[in-house]
Amino acid sequence: MKPRGSDAGKIRKAAVISCLLLCSVLLGGCWDRREVNDVAFVMGTGLDKEGDQYRVTMQIALPGQLGSSGSTGGGGGTSGTKSYYLESRTGPSFRGASTEEQRGVSRTLNYSHRRVLLFSEELAREGVSNMMDVLARLPQNRLSSLVVITKGSALDVLQADAPIEQYPAEMVRELNYSYMKKPRSIKLLMNSILLEGIDPAVPVMSLVKNGPSNLKDKKTNIQVDGLAVFRKDRVTGIIDNHLSRFLLLGMDQAKDTEVFITPPKGSGYLSVHLIENSVHIKPYVHGDDIRMNIQLNCNGNVKENETTFDISNEANLKWLEQQVERKIKEDLGEVVRVIQQKYHSDVLGLGRVIITSLPNEWERIKPRWDQLYPKVEVTINPVVHIENIGAVTKPFGIKKEQLQNE
Repeated sequence: MKPRGSDAGKIRKAAVISCLLLCSVLLGGCWDRREVNDVAFVMGTGLDKEGDQYRVTMQIALPGQLGSSGSTGGGGGTSGTKSYYLESRTGPSFRGASTEEQRGVSRTLNYSHRRVLLFSEELAREGVSNMMDVLARLPQNRLSSLVVITKGSALDVLQADAPIEQYPAEMVRELNYSYMKKPRSIKLLMNSILLEGIDPAVPVMSLVKNGPSNLKDKKTNIQVDGLAVFRKDRVTGIIDNHLSRFLLLGMDQAKDTEVFITPPKGSGYLSVHLIENSVHIKPYVHGDDIRMNIQLNCNGNVKENETTFDISNEANLKWLEQQVERKIKEDLGEVVRVIQQKYHSDVLGLGRVIITSLPNEWERIKPRWDQLYPKVEVTINPVVHIENIGAVTKPFGIKKEQLQNE
């Protein structure tokens, strides 16, 4: 017998209410909550080697000291106090030292906001694969954190005053972005280590004083010192700050490169700032004869002319472009020879070019690539176009009869 209309309505109403009550059971999502006051946010981590032990230093943000009122340096803290706290412990491994640190911190360490990961040069020369394991294994670790090699202790760099930023880890991060187009993150470092035919290259940073010895209220700051080149997971050498800028050009990672050219006569320099560049590498493989042609296309602006050379003349401007091309060819050629023959590091990815362009040839030479790579003949062909010479077309303050031409 079918229920009457009023009874059917009551049944439907009861069914809807029952469903809503059941759904409400699933909405109780606060059972595993963690209060912000119970969490310590790690902004940067430094790793050093002390004998057979690893020293791990963590820079922990102090949210209560991040206000701008009364800030007097010391990492941007309020009322002269620092905006961060350093916890440093040793252990038999990266994870072991981190566990020791947790025992000394009253809040739960959280790594999801970590900005940078610093390896000391000593540790990086022994290899970084052991540290990469824990970073890849635990999902909380942020793979977008930027990697840096430090001259000296990573602990010392994390103790820098860095008064412009609120904490040193943030300054390291900003320096990375001003140095390279695509800074080296943990993920990119891992990919370069695991990928065939290419080796990693990571910025090198160190402590520096912010002025001469007689400057009052001296602060320690952080600066970029060059580029650390790897062979697989080990640092094999460091390219100084000057040559590293040309190496970045070859890697298509240059962010801010200036080339200084001397005039045909007289003294002074013409400064050309390269604002754009692109790189194309073409391989040639015939037996064990391997050659690489690196084609660079660069656009630049004249930033300074402290000479008497007149670059408003089209022929003179062409001469300046040719001199910049010559300088790039010489310095990039020099640093390529260094990474090939001294450090045996393929940061330009010459092997990768063969893999993608000539895969059959790569399979043939792959077992002997380590022996063949230092002998690869690299030809560099830069093309420079100066787009702008500035608002002042002739050297400032120089009379017309004093101007020189090429």
